Amino acid sequence: MSTEIKLVKVPEVVEAAMATFTPINNIQQHLSAFHTYAQDHTRHVESHHFCSHRSKDFHQCVIYDSDAPDARLIGIEYIVSEQIFKSLPEEEKRYWHSHKYEVESGILCLETKGFVPSVMNDTAEQPVMLHLHQTYGKTIHTWAFDEFPELPLGPPHLMMSFTGDNQTSDEAVRLRDERSKISSSAKKKLREGYLPPYQKDNKADQWEASGTGITFKSEETRIQK
Repeated sequence: MSTEIKLVKVPEVVEAAMATFTPINNIQQHLSAFHTYAQDHTRHVESHHFCSHRSKDFHQCVIYDSDAPDARLIGIEYIVSEQIFKSLPEEEKRYWHSHKYEVESGILCLETKGFVPSVMNDTAEQPVMLHLHQTYGKTIHTWAFDEFPELPLGPPHLMMSFTGDNQTSDEAVRLRDERSKISSSAKKKLREGYLPPYQKDNKADQWEASGTGITFKSEETRIQK
């Protein structure tokens, strides 16, 4: 006698209720900013970071192109304190960028729910920006969605942050601000009142001095067995 096994489709809501999302549930921060390709600063993309803190000196973020339900998962960023950055091997420092300008310019923002008044957002943001002001990030995008919107094709890309005015599109910032109901220019002025003077480590953002960017290329190698 044979027994037929029938597969039952579990409703998604039930499946979600049974699943464990421990690492994801540890995400405690949503930041939005813009990244530029290390090898091509004419290309920049809006990037929404969802971050958890492994320690006060080390954060890890998953990055989406927006905060919409159907947002593309485009990459990751690791954020470290200046103390950790200074301890990195010299070769490693080439991959890291500073957050000084992003914070001071108002481009890097703490995202909150739409009903949260801007004054409350600014208050919640202050300790976050005081901390991020003197941190460094290593960012890899696995989906160049500005070139391949449907699928994550091609090699991963090292990404950098902006370090000065006129490096990003005013229109892109305006559209982000409009959607998020924030004002980057107002945040810039507000932050001038509480951010301390700070000189970033000159080993970050090495493209500024070298005029070169880093790319990742696939290379065939013999498999170790």
